[in-house]
Amino acid sequence: MAQWSLHPSSQSNARVVLIPTAFGPDTQAPLAILNAGAELCAFEPRLGINVDEIAVAQLPGLVDEPPYGMCEAAVIQAWRRQQWPVLLPSVLAASWGAIRALWKHYLALSVVHCSAHANLMPPEEMTQPEQDMGYGNAAWVELLYQHRLPVVHVGLRSGSARAYAWLKNHASPIFWAQDGWDPQQVVEALPEQPVFLVVDCSVLDPSLAPAVHHPEPGGLSWFQLLTTCEAIFAARPVIGLSLGGVAVGAATRPTARMVARLLNWLLACYGLYSLKLAPNPATLERPENRSRTS
Repeated sequence: MAQWSLHPSSQSNARVVLIPTAFGPDTQAPLAILNAGAELCAFEPRLGINVDEIAVAQLPGLVDEPPYGMCEAAVIQAWRRQQWPVLLPSVLAASWGAIRALWKHYLALSVVHCSAHANLMPPEEMTQPEQDMGYGNAAWVELLYQHRLPVVHVGLRSGSARAYAWLKNHASPIFWAQDGWDPQQVVEALPEQPVFLVVDCSVLDPSLAPAVHHPEPGGLSWFQLLTTCEAIFAARPVIGLSLGGVAVGAATRPTARMVARLLNWLLACYGLYSLKLAPNPATLERPENRSRTS
């Protein structure tokens, strides 16, 4: 059982704080992810990091709504305590609250957006007249561009014609799901500045993450996502994370378990590259290490 799941650290001595946030129809999704951690071993053999050695706290679940001021306040508090903020939102648009909080302290901030969907300029049939689409899941990434934050898209494979034309005209870096690319190419597309990482589980193939609202075939493989995220942690300071996209339904439990495993991996990456924890020498030999000794 991963300690961050059912036996988190006290917030006063934590190095990482998990911030579950509820809004919209999938309010139970963050809790499903946290509970799924009880089924996991916290040790990540590829990294040699035991996440149980990292003091990870949980905030009580937030109930927030646009413009996600409670998320912003929680992340500001974590930043002041020198704790790494990890948002677990039921609606990924809440990521903007967390990003806004850190952007006020790191004016040079990039965003890596891992998702099947562009989440900007949606077609009219995806809009609702009574909803402020600037804060909706289908368009929230527009806020990043409006505030001139550099955005790198990873795993993209769905979006409106208007969104694709806009991204092309603005030369926004895109690593399409169907293309072969090396994780180091994603790093090279990022400016030399802090990064906020957004991971929508729809970025993965639906065979791995079936419980998403708009599943798109041809997603990233498991290890493609893991190695890409690791490369980002190794090369840039990742100052915050938002991880979500789980829909509540028949396939919620296996999807939540997968997201919990991904969360554990990302916590291990933070421990290894940001906290500089020493890896367990008994870990599996990494491919890059084998190449150096051959």
